[in-house]
Amino acid sequence: MIVGVLAVNLENPQPNYNEHQERLQSFYRLDEQLYTDFLHENASKATNDEAQRKQKINSILARITFTTNIILLFANGTASLLSGSLSIISTFLDSAVDCVSGVLIFISTWAINNTDTFNYPRGRARLELIIVLICSVIMGVANIMMIIQSIESIVNENIYPSANIPTICILVTACAIKVLLMIFCYKHGTPGALTLAMDQRNDIITSTVALISAFIGDKYWLYADPIGAICVCTYVASSWFFNAINNIPMLVGKRGDQENLSRIIRICTEHDEHIKCLDHVMVYHTGSLATVEVHIVLDDDLPLKITHDIIESLTKKISVLPFVERAFVHGDYRCDGDWAA
Repeated sequence: MIVGVLAVNLENPQPNYNEHQERLQSFYRLDEQLYTDFLHENASKATNDEAQRKQKINSILARITFTTNIILLFANGTASLLSGSLSIISTFLDSAVDCVSGVLIFISTWAINNTDTFNYPRGRARLELIIVLICSVIMGVANIMMIIQSIESIVNENIYPSANIPTICILVTACAIKVLLMIFCYKHGTPGALTLAMDQRNDIITSTVALISAFIGDKYWLYADPIGAICVCTYVASSWFFNAINNIPMLVGKRGDQENLSRIIRICTEHDEHIKCLDHVMVYHTGSLATVEVHIVLDDDLPLKITHDIIESLTKKISVLPFVERAFVHGDYRCDGDWAA
């Protein structure tokens, strides 16, 4: 079947063929169920309710994370003053930037939930990805500055770490709180929640490495402290850099997954017997969700009413899919490739 072949890795088809087919079949069953729900239970309302529920959880997670970061900012500041460790100071810097990121994400979530549909008829969901990019830049620049400071400390031999008991207790408690937040954010799974989860993961890693580096620098080798700070900041900066690199294509029209394209083609070819062939199918991103463009070829003498009903029902069927933000279906009477004109 052509639809199945589209999802096969042609470079190494045999080992992955069955796996791709099984996954596609599961997607096909899901698509059929989604459209059945749409017909019988008004899936468009259900989809809107689900989107509103996710945005509400986004808002709650952002508030909890922001409040936690404010508390941990003062805690890490206290630990930095008590220890004088560059590694622990890097965690304080991380907490400070976390607060800025939390404010930005909170603002974006509020803006999405309170969109003026007159001025923004399609909503402002793309704000979420834009904020992700802004956070990536802020985190990257702040950590690069800390790396420079650590290198200067090594050159000037200005290193005086102290890993005392209060400092250890503060960092261990902070790590435990961050682990819980990370789990909740990963389970939610939206772009904003995943950004928060990645932030918690970075905090856990940086706090652990900072504590170990400060302890080694205090007890055994002084240079372990600034080296630990450099490692922590390098990891965080590179992590946010790659996060930005992964999200930029989603804003500038990256092609959708091959499996999603296969799902669209299957729906179109099986939708109505009057559809003779597909002139054009395109799935691409202008945000976290995909835009779908389809040109279907129908008989040139088909009545307008039937043509309209076919196009409208196909548009609704495609729009129900969870990865689709908006679908455009165009009817044509011949396969001429005029979509590219």
